[in-house]
Amino acid sequence: MSTLGKICIQVSFAVALLVCSTHLFAADDSASASTTLYEIYVTAERVQEYIRNHPQLAETVGYREIYQRRLSSVEEVLKIMPGVEVYQSSGTGSRVSIRGSGRSTGVLVLLNGRPLNSNQYGNLDLNTVPVDLIESVTVFKPPVPVWLGPGGSDGAINIVTRSPVAKSKGKDASNTTVKLNGGSFGYADGSLSQTLGLFSGTAQITASATHKDGKRANSDRDMGSVALNWSREGANGSRFAVNGRYYDSEYGSAGPSDNPTPDARQHYHKGSVDLKHSSMLGSYSSLDVSLFGDSTSLRDRSQTGFTATLDEQKAGLKLDVTRVAVDESWEGRLAWLTEWDGIDHTLSGNHERYSNSLSGQYDRRFGPVTTTLGLRGDVTSDYDVQPGFTAGVGWGISDKLLLKAKGGYTVNVPSFGQLYQTAHGSIDQTRGNPDLEEERVWSYDLGIEYRPSKANMLQLTFFRTDTYDLISYQRGTDLIYRPVNIDNAMREGAEFTVKYALFGGLISESNLIVQHSSNSETDKQLPYTPQLKIKQAFQYTLPTVKTRLEGAIRYEGRRYSQVENLSSQELGEFVTVDLKVAQPFTFSRAKCDWYLKVDNLFDRQYQVHLGYPDDGIRFSTGVQARF
Repeated sequence: MSTLGKICIQVSFAVALLVCSTHLFAADDSASASTTLYEIYVTAERVQEYIRNHPQLAETVGYREIYQRRLSSVEEVLKIMPGVEVYQSSGTGSRVSIRGSGRSTGVLVLLNGRPLNSNQYGNLDLNTVPVDLIESVTVFKPPVPVWLGPGGSDGAINIVTRSPVAKSKGKDASNTTVKLNGGSFGYADGSLSQTLGLFSGTAQITASATHKDGKRANSDRDMGSVALNWSREGANGSRFAVNGRYYDSEYGSAGPSDNPTPDARQHYHKGSVDLKHSSMLGSYSSLDVSLFGDSTSLRDRSQTGFTATLDEQKAGLKLDVTRVAVDESWEGRLAWLTEWDGIDHTLSGNHERYSNSLSGQYDRRFGPVTTTLGLRGDVTSDYDVQPGFTAGVGWGISDKLLLKAKGGYTVNVPSFGQLYQTAHGSIDQTRGNPDLEEERVWSYDLGIEYRPSKANMLQLTFFRTDTYDLISYQRGTDLIYRPVNIDNAMREGAEFTVKYALFGGLISESNLIVQHSSNSETDKQLPYTPQLKIKQAFQYTLPTVKTRLEGAIRYEGRRYSQVENLSSQELGEFVTVDLKVAQPFTFSRAKCDWYLKVDNLFDRQYQVHLGYPDDGIRFSTGVQARF
């Protein structure tokens, strides 16, 4: 594995020398291509085009698949992707593993290209985006493109919301969608989505409510959300969009079994507003301007009865300029992001952070070869300037065979939670460390992809990541976790993915990750980083009655919760089996479908974190109807 890692390094650095430069902005030759350019290169839907013609490894799930497969949340969408796993947290947010990484803090989450990650405790804020508003979810595996922004050392997730204007012109005209669900452990869920004309534009309004008791004492949760997505097309292909969301959750934090916190309760709510304007700059250039703001509040009562509050306010501006050659032989992109983030915490006081990021990326096509070079500079008010870059090459050896190689460097600035006080879970389980240094991360991969047809694909990728001053958590004798810097850490391995359409419409998808990780200080395995992960999924639709069957088998090898790798910190290997069946039908004028889902079919007991056992077997059923 070490030899393969060295090969990846050498190839990735050589790639940068292949990138040729030309003038980014050339004179316009024709004004007739503006409409086509807008649809292919400027709108959010251009992500798929970017993936096909670029050395980037990425996976996308679109709205149609989300609706047909009855995926009820962003977490469920991510779980069906190869090389991606989602672990529920007892507090807000989720832990996401991309390509076997055990760290969620290095995963960048974006909504229509703007960052969603919270600086207050670095969580992955996914539940606040209603799934009914989503057009697509794309996962970028590292190293990620520089224009996505800082903070994606372990991958990036870009959530794109639907455009009511575009959909109202096609088959998906104005409609109403109703969903009702129920299941084990007191699970009950309902949502309503309505598309309608509003203020010379088109709006989609959604509302949902969820209750779940949970298996453990004090693990109940109540959630509710309401969102509005409105857009209107203007002259010359311009578009204006407004997205507003409010999310509220009240829940218990049962705590780990070895340090129970039976009385910990949290109340979390968040409001967000996003304004976006897209316009053309001539025939072959475009400009996207995004203004966004978040207001978050968290009330946390610990087992001692002490109550702390954590309030965060965020405001930002992102500009994105894209230029495409007349013959589409090259593409240039400039992006600028500025953010202000302020928190007020009962225990750690007031803190502010101003950050700015400027990036430029140039992609050049030489027949079957596509090269890319991206540079980024980041600066924050509490840390120095942090550079970043990516370089890559994709070689279409044939129409079906593609070779990809990439290399990149990025810096992760510690979150407020890592520096001062986290509020994820009850407040007496973790502490901050104001002396933390930034993480400096080098990433490389070398892959080959074979696509004999649209439905079939074979992909093999070798990868390596070297992190200097890695931020990890150590647990003291007082059972409290504290973040510390590790001088050097390494993770390298191989990912193998196969998608194949078998006989009679049976679709099989396999993903295998074999990796080795090491902490330079202890020569031990990195936390939550198993040596082997396997996911086997299948889909089959009965041809006559259109019944949809799905299943997934997951295996995760032994891993450890802390850097010392003590036997008391070991999380054992496990295998789980999930099944789902869905039946479409028509009721009156409504298109409906019913589903039944069983997770962890054989009730396999395991831990997703040290001291946090999985709930075991659970089921849910429901119906959705579109009018």
